[in-house]
Amino acid sequence: MEFTLPDHSRKRGQIGVETLIIFIAMILVAAIAATILINTAGFLQNQASETSQDSEDQVSNQVLVISSIGEITDDDGENKIGEVSMTVMQSPGADEIDLAGASIEYIGPDGQQILSYDDDPDVGEFGVDGTQDPEDTAPVLTEREDRYTVTINLADGEDALRLLDEGEDATVRINTQAGSEAVTIVNVPQSISSYDDGDAVEL
Repeated sequence: MEFTLPDHSRKRGQIGVETLIIFIAMILVAAIAATILINTAGFLQNQASETSQDSEDQVSNQVLVISSIGEITDDDGENKIGEVSMTVMQSPGADEIDLAGASIEYIGPDGQQILSYDDDPDVGEFGVDGTQDPEDTAPVLTEREDRYTVTINLADGEDALRLLDEGEDATVRINTQAGSEAVTIVNVPQSISSYDDGDAVEL
């Protein structure tokens, strides 16, 4: 008795080609996924480095306010503060800080206002003078030894920047280009009647 075996060679060849196509497709998908993961990892690494640098600048490149002085202004026989001056310096380990690129938020008893730098400041602006500036680099703080005076002019009739009366206070925020912030609160003494016009009083 003779048995005739079915010929499966043609069918096995078709299955082999299908398997090969699926295998190649899986390799391509894996390669694309790996490329995406590598690119994403590189992007996240760069973003993390930039964020780390920004955070470091915000922490290290700070301005320190050493002292605050107010200048007495005679307003119709009543003494008030007509100018606020703050002595500032670099924080330890800070790089150069360009105060011309900084902004100041002044919050007074009757409102707040953002001030910008000007060489010849008027009301609504602030000025910077090199009190101790061996390299003559004002308004850029370059050395730890630098001491600059930041001046804010006040005026009668202004809302946010009006003259300060006895016992009043104001908040001053110095925001640098690096994103750091120095905050100080200036307090007018309870009595300044004994001072003369143009005198300086510690705030």
